[in-house]
Amino acid sequence: MNSDDTHRTLTALHPSLLRQVHTITDRFSMSNTYLIEDNERVIVVDPGTELNVRQIQSYMPRFLKRSLEQIDLIVLTHLHIDHTAGVAALRRLTSAPVAAAAIIQQLAQAQATTPEHTLSPFLAQFAEHLLPGTLQHFDIFPPAYVQQQREVNLWLHDTEGLPGHPNWRIIASPGHTPESLCLYNPFSWELLCGDTAITIQGGAPLLRGSTDRQRLELTQRVLRSLPVHYLYPGHGRPILGEHPLTNVDVEW
Repeated sequence: MNSDDTHRTLTALHPSLLRQVHTITDRFSMSNTYLIEDNERVIVVDPGTELNVRQIQSYMPRFLKRSLEQIDLIVLTHLHIDHTAGVAALRRLTSAPVAAAAIIQQLAQAQATTPEHTLSPFLAQFAEHLLPGTLQHFDIFPPAYVQQQREVNLWLHDTEGLPGHPNWRIIASPGHTPESLCLYNPFSWELLCGDTAITIQGGAPLLRGSTDRQRLELTQRVLRSLPVHYLYPGHGRPILGEHPLTNVDVEW
C-alpha cells in the first residue's frame, strides 16, 4: 500500500483526520490567519491584523458553528508584526494562551544576561549568522519583539506535540527568522508554515531565507521529507497537491 492509499484508508476510518484548517485573510491579502478545528476546540495561528480578528468573530459562529470560547490556543509562527498585531484584540475576546518558539525565550535571556564570551556555541553561532559582526552587543531583538514576547504564555519545542493537540507537531524552521516554526499534522497531511514558505500567484512555493543559508537548507530538507497534501503559507494562497514543496524556490 503506497502513502496515498494509506492516507485514504486512514481518513475513511477516522473522518476527524480530514482537512482541519480554515483560512482567514484581510481584504488586501496582506497576511493569512488560520483556524484549526480540532475536535471541540479551535486553534488560531497568526492572528495577523485586528481586521483578521473581526473576521474570526463572524466566521466561527457562521461557518464553524462554534463560539469564541472554544478557542483554546493562539500560536505564533514567528514574531513579525504582520502576523502578531491582532494578538491583543484576540486576547480581549478569549482567555486562550499564546504560544511561540522556545528559542525566543532563550535568545532574549541570553541577550539580557549573557556576555559574548559565555554564550553557548549554538547561540553564539546563531547570533553571528543573523547579524554578522554585531555579536559583541548581542542585540538581535528589535523593540517590537520584546513587546510581542510579553504576550507569550507557552514555549514550543521542536518535534513536540502542540499543547492540548498532540496530532499537531511543532517543526522548528529557522531561515526567514530564527524563531520561525511550522505546524504539521501527519494524519491529515497539513502543513502551516508561516513565512517559512509563501506562495506567489502563478509560481512555485517560495522558501524565504536570511543570511543563514545552512539552516535554511536544513529546513528545506526537513519540510520536503514530510508527506504534505495541504500547504498553508503565511502569505498567498494555500496549495492542494501531492508534493507541493518538491519544486520550491528559495529567496535570499
